[in-house]
Amino acid sequence: MIPILKPDYSVESLQVLNLKDWHQKGIRGVLIDLDNTISPWRKTTITQEAFDFFERAAVLEIQVLLFSNAAAARAGVAAANAKIPFFPSAKKPLPWKFKQAVKTMGLKPQQVLMIGDQIFTDTLGGNLAGCVTVLLPPLEANEYGGTKILRFMERMIGVKQKPRKS
Repeated sequence: MIPILKPDYSVESLQVLNLKDWHQKGIRGVLIDLDNTISPWRKTTITQEAFDFFERAAVLEIQVLLFSNAAAARAGVAAANAKIPFFPSAKKPLPWKFKQAVKTMGLKPQQVLMIGDQIFTDTLGGNLAGCVTVLLPPLEANEYGGTKILRFMERMIGVKQKPRKS
């Protein structure tokens, strides 16, 4: 796989991310994707898995920022539901938006995990910006048409992810 497309870590769920270990390694922030990472596509409801993750992060004083290509209206509702701040219209994978989001957290890219379900947006952008990247399987198979094209491209480079839910 092309190094810039390779996530630093691939995990099956947010539950398996040991935030205590990440905190000891200097991680102080998380940029987290919305669609099919913490919420079904085009929805604003947040999974219990995500709420549990946010709670664990708060205990360790790890900042979490919703970082999404979604427009401000929907991202704002989702962030309010998640009780976390947000950065909408992120234009992933453009690295300057990642760097801007990291700067709003008062951190350096190497202090931030970028967690998402897509190689060509979340992982690529996070890697270009210097963040630590974590790839999750998507929540569901239901997704945007453009994302389906990107999923095909992911399979072409050997990334095969099954949705966490059917």
